[in-house]
Amino acid sequence: MVDSLSFEELAAEFEADARLDADFLVLTLSASLIASFGLLADSAGVVIGAMVIAPWILPLRSMSFGMLHDPALVGRSLLTLAAGFAITVSLSALVGAGVGMPVFGAEVAARTSPNLLDLGIALVAGAAAVYAKIRSRAVSSLVGTAIAVALVPPVCVLGLLLSAGEWQAARGAGLLFVTNLLGILSGALLLLVATQPQLRRRLWRSQMGLVSLLFTAVLLLP
Repeated sequence: MVDSLSFEELAAEFEADARLDADFLVLTLSASLIASFGLLADSAGVVIGAMVIAPWILPLRSMSFGMLHDPALVGRSLLTLAAGFAITVSLSALVGAGVGMPVFGAEVAARTSPNLLDLGIALVAGAAAVYAKIRSRAVSSLVGTAIAVALVPPVCVLGLLLSAGEWQAARGAGLLFVTNLLGILSGALLLLVATQPQLRRRLWRSQMGLVSLLFTAVLLLP
């Protein structure tokens, strides 16, 4: 039995993952609210639940494919991610403002100081997310990938901290989000290059792909 997609099927699947549709919006709204409430309640279990629901890794891995195969797909993926980011940071800021003067616990503090371990986890998670797309038998691993590297919770932390006027800590949450985003993107790029002969030579001709890898490397410096 064939358990891997052909290149044409893979391209169609990534195209579908990049769409800004009702499913993406509803799941983003749900994940944002659950994560915001979980962070305020300092509940790791609730935050993990938000990670499972959040759909952001889908357009992100589509972006990695677009960088090597279809630049137009990069634009569609970016639009979807930008919409998700705007919704999440705005909604979490509103939740934080509605609470008044919240007392932030360990779940918030843990997402304000990114380190090299976070980048390493994101790189592996990006590769795993693409592998789950290529190999149908590994599709269940996508849920674990979403839990391992979070995109929505750091943005919720960013919104909550901005609403409380804690600018320095908010900067750390923003840096964690960028670290995770670039790490996933770079890990996905490298896995695609390693497994798809059609894309192998395109990496060196892809300015966007090389810039993504360069920015990821720059994150090592701080």
